[in-house]
Amino acid sequence: MDYLIFSFSLMLIYIGLAQLLHIQFGLAGIPNVGVVGFWGLGLYGTGVLYVTYGFPLLLAIVVASLISAAVAYVLARLVLQRSGQAILAATLALAAIVATLVVSEKEITGGVQGIGTIGFPFAGLDSRNVIYFGLLLVLVAALIWVSARLRDSRLGRQLLAIRDNEELAASLGKDTEATKRMVFVVTCALMGVLGGLSAPLHQFLVPYHLAPSLTFAVWIALVLGGKGHNLGAIIGVFATFGLFDILIETY
Repeated sequence: MDYLIFSFSLMLIYIGLAQLLHIQFGLAGIPNVGVVGFWGLGLYGTGVLYVTYGFPLLLAIVVASLISAAVAYVLARLVLQRSGQAILAATLALAAIVATLVVSEKEITGGVQGIGTIGFPFAGLDSRNVIYFGLLLVLVAALIWVSARLRDSRLGRQLLAIRDNEELAASLGKDTEATKRMVFVVTCALMGVLGGLSAPLHQFLVPYHLAPSLTFAVWIALVLGGKGHNLGAIIGVFATFGLFDILIETY
């Protein structure tokens, strides 16, 4: 049962990441292939702050997500107005840099030996992992609701216009650069939040968690389900992670 709770909790993390990627790429047309980098900043940032510096878990997650947001802001200022190929290269490079720093900065991250243990909140309760799953479910459900409402909102229509023809949108007086930067920073910060929330699930953090396979899995799920609608991201995660990683491997 604990394994299934862990698996379904991890699936919720993937669904959340796919929703954020849907906003970035499906709505705004930003091809972020460094999802694991921003998620990893939240994951390891939370682990280091919690284990090494004794931060409370919630505060560690908030600070780690702010680090993800700061890195996203710098990256957005540098490459977001360039071509799609430049954004692909920059975000991929970021993911590689984060993975390299985790291995090389042994005094902070533990290197290949890892860092931990990061326990669940509500340590005094026997069903703390179930309660944590419920909290993740509420958070991801809220993220799905916001993503669904965003498409039909004024901001969503502006993002679609920028995605389809940014020059035309700019000629109509829209500040396309600021809009894309804001969306990119906020969604990357939320990827950091999901990374921080993943820390108690893994409990002991090792560089293996920052493998590019996480980015590929989220992208495959988004494309398979259809990038044009947020429900496609959910269907894609169920069809990939849910089918192969949970159903087939378990049963």
